[in-house]
Amino acid sequence: MNGFRFYALALIGLLFATACNDNEIDLTSDFKDIPVVYGLLDANEDTNWVRINKAFLGDGNALYFAQIADSLNYPNIQVALLKKKKDGTKMDSIPLVKTINAILKDSGLFASNSNVLYLTTANIDKNFNYTLVIYNPDNQKRTEVTTVIAGSTIFNYPNAPTTALNWEPNTNNKVVSFQWTCNTSANIAAYQFELKFIYDEFPMNNPLNRTRKSFVNRYNMIPYSDCQNNLIRFPITKEEFYSSVANNLQINPSIGREFIQIDISVYGAAKEFYDFLVCDSGN
Repeated sequence: MNGFRFYALALIGLLFATACNDNEIDLTSDFKDIPVVYGLLDANEDTNWVRINKAFLGDGNALYFAQIADSLNYPNIQVALLKKKKDGTKMDSIPLVKTINAILKDSGLFASNSNVLYLTTANIDKNFNYTLVIYNPDNQKRTEVTTVIAGSTIFNYPNAPTTALNWEPNTNNKVVSFQWTCNTSANIAAYQFELKFIYDEFPMNNPLNRTRKSFVNRYNMIPYSDCQNNLIRFPITKEEFYSSVANNLQINPSIGREFIQIDISVYGAAKEFYDFLVCDSGN
């Protein structure tokens, strides 16, 4: 396969605060203002988004309240990111801008008519930590949560865009072992490997009428503990690869397809994000 494009590691951090095994909620207790924060800080992106909702309880059906946007969103909170050195020294304060429906939300159990997100176009530097600060002027409550930014990595194999990915000879146990560097200074707790298969599709009676298409295989998270000799090794067998192609491309005698290239991506998750995924998978 001579189609290959090299992708750099996505740098991901998560703003998140919870406990995996604390499942008890007192439904009769007094109201408490509890912000629910979710956001990924990616040093490769020109815009970063944070979602901030409020936990809610009410007398009656909770599904009814979930459909009311005012149950989920704060009316006038102030949100900022504090850029800090590793020793905690504050270097900058970055205000986040409130947006409504800048990204449309799919309909579901929760209200989708007013999708409130907070954004920044400021540069996110992986050499610093970031503290999200939420100030609610209605009750003078200040909430903070801090994250590190996951560092970068280098592909060991394939190590160039022109590297051929070869699952031959014709044996089912043929393996292509993807490899990339891992190091403790990158603040990465886990990795995720993604393979994107890109092809052109066209009618057999009109091969010039082409449509560019693709499908993505996203594999399970790989914990940092799998790092051996400063390398993560992720093997994909010939059978696994061609089975994924067969499962995504159904036979159609009237349709032709031409392989274009394979893009691979490796995403690195900081500890906070990985902890969130572990918690969520247990629920």
